Amino acid sequence: MCVSVVYVLPSARPAFDADARTIQLPTGLPLAHAVTLVRAILTELVVPQPEAGAVCWCGDPVDVIPLIPQQKVGEQVVKHGA
Repeated sequence: MCVSVVYVLPSARPAFDADARTIQLPTGLPLAHAVTLVRAILTELVVPQPEAGAVCWCGDPVDVIPLIPQQKVGEQVVKHGA
């Protein structure tokens, strides 16, 4: 199973979950920062990285773009059910 990226609360620190094989990134990161963080975490895990993008242990690219946009949880949205 390849590594995947999941987005967590904006206040969370980037981390690697070995059991789930996921890299956890805070929501709201610009794409360039997300790729940089994924590359840094994988480099710490001794996974050689190409010059551009990020790759898993198996050599497949790691997708850092969230598939489902984060829902708004602002006070107005929560109170009015928008």
